[in-house]
Amino acid sequence: MKEIFKRTTNSIIISAVIALLIGFIMIICPNMSIKTISMIASIYIILHGIILIVLDIKSSMYYIPMDLMLVGILSVVLGIILLLKPNILSTLFTIAIGVWIILSSINSLKMAIALRDQDVPWVLLLLFGIIDLILGIVVVFNPFTASISLMIFIGIMLIVHSIIDIVDIVIIKRDAKKISKAIELKFIKK
Repeated sequence: MKEIFKRTTNSIIISAVIALLIGFIMIICPNMSIKTISMIASIYIILHGIILIVLDIKSSMYYIPMDLMLVGILSVVLGIILLLKPNILSTLFTIAIGVWIILSSINSLKMAIALRDQDVPWVLLLLFGIIDLILGIVVVFNPFTASISLMIFIGIMLIVHSIIDIVDIVIIKRDAKKISKAIELKFIKK
């Protein structure tokens, strides 16, 4: 249990750091071609999806309801679509990133709610999940039409999302023993 917990948190941190870097690139170089940014983002989304699918399969062996499979499959599909059709990025990229953030935040919310009866900082996880959900909705329905503004906006949203993920994991790692025990009590020993 301890090893899978460590691998899961490390994978999420790596994914968040990569998304953070992509966000900074989008802010620093907003006039970079949408096609280039699409390819970078597509590869990231595909890899992130694969990581989530693997984590879901491994966590299901321990009866931990992480519900990462759907997010992983959707991430891989969206990444492949964006990789194969980079010209549709200007219209679909915002929606794809927004949906990805929304699905990710739903998993955070589910985990926070599942841990609410335990002695862990579930309220912070819930708060960050709500903030992330709002960011995802804003990304999906953003009013920007110019590609440079869009790239800067999406870059900022990716950075905020990544920081929220990193803070979540730091909180989870800080209280790893409590959370691990809470998960075992809540899900494994039923």
